[in-house]
Amino acid sequence: MNDRDPHGFESASARPRLCVIDAKDIGPAYARLDECRVEVMCSLPSLAQLTRHGALGYDAILVGCTQRLLLSPTFRARVRRLAPSARLIALMASPSVDAGAQAAALGFVGFASRDVTPKALERIVAAATRGESAFPRGVLNALLTALARAPQRLSHGGERGLTPRQDQVVELIAQGSTDREIAGILLISESTAHKHVQNALRRLNARTRSQLVAAARRPIFPSGLTTS
Repeated sequence: MNDRDPHGFESASARPRLCVIDAKDIGPAYARLDECRVEVMCSLPSLAQLTRHGALGYDAILVGCTQRLLLSPTFRARVRRLAPSARLIALMASPSVDAGAQAAALGFVGFASRDVTPKALERIVAAATRGESAFPRGVLNALLTALARAPQRLSHGGERGLTPRQDQVVELIAQGSTDREIAGILLISESTAHKHVQNALRRLNARTRSQLVAAARRPIFPSGLTTS
């Protein structure tokens, strides 16, 4: 009998089979995995070592993350490549609302502190193997509150309420570009670049550049979302 589901994932009837990416960043959670009802099949230093085909061999993949890493174009590209065929769970030292939004937008199905208890991590992994998403209640509440307070972020077509130029600016900010660098890339003055940044901040009700990137990419969560 075939124990894979239509999406290529293994059945969750046995202990979930995990792959761990960057055990150093996962820290305490990695040290306590032997207290969880899971099987750690592989530990890799980075996502660069994991192929889409290889990802199919695991029920879930724990990824050590930082805010800086979530904004890295290279890391983002790797996550987007793997997300359709893998259940990715991000673990961070200090998980925040912005980081949670970034992780969800990239395709992570779980998000937690690296100090997560073994039982809580088991629940997150179990949710992932059921095809659900699991994010901390505090992160979800903050995201939903932010969306409720800023309905102008979405057009009737469901797209973010930024102009095409502002979209370009946000993408450059996500890559770490300064106003001067944005100006050089877009062939505009630095003052014009700064104005685009400020207008985008106001439009998405963001206070910082990282919040702006998170708000611009913040997803509308689908059904099947659970709190961890």
